[in-house]
Amino acid sequence: MQEGTISRRYARALSLSLEGQGEGRLKKVDEQLTAVAALLDRRTGHAEFRQAMLNPSFSAEQRKKVLSDVAKGHGFDAAVATFLTLLVEKDRLTHLPSIARAFRGEVDARIGRVRATIVTAKALEPADLTAIIAGLEKKTGKKVVPEVEVDPSVIAGVQARIGGLVYDATVRAQLERLRTDFNVQ
Repeated sequence: MQEGTISRRYARALSLSLEGQGEGRLKKVDEQLTAVAALLDRRTGHAEFRQAMLNPSFSAEQRKKVLSDVAKGHGFDAAVATFLTLLVEKDRLTHLPSIARAFRGEVDARIGRVRATIVTAKALEPADLTAIIAGLEKKTGKKVVPEVEVDPSVIAGVQARIGGLVYDATVRAQLERLRTDFNVQ
């Protein structure tokens, strides 16, 4: 099975196990799962934790003990602790980062939220960001969670990506359209 399929199945199972538990609990589980997944990240994670979780010289029991201690020490939701134990038992802990992303998608869908990447040439003023988010929420009919990126190559304007949908009101995009319209290479 491919990693994406495995991740979606585990994320869906966790989501279904929390059916009817309320938005607050879903968000809490999402945050905690994302935090543990971040610890496993090769670039930004915690090297010793990653070593203990992914090195085959550590037994499943040792991994479960470490996860149990982390869960208790940080007050993790029981569903997260149980789910992490399951991943260790099924030897799926390496999939945790993609499972956490898939679970976040499940949570977003259930609570009517979308994630938008907003790209501008320079940092936005808070009022401008609020106005952009309000416009996107009106267009999508959902709560928008923004991730703002600054890219000077857009020259000016704003680009917003929500899933596969792109709203592009940048000068760079307008120039590219003009270039195409006039067949300029």
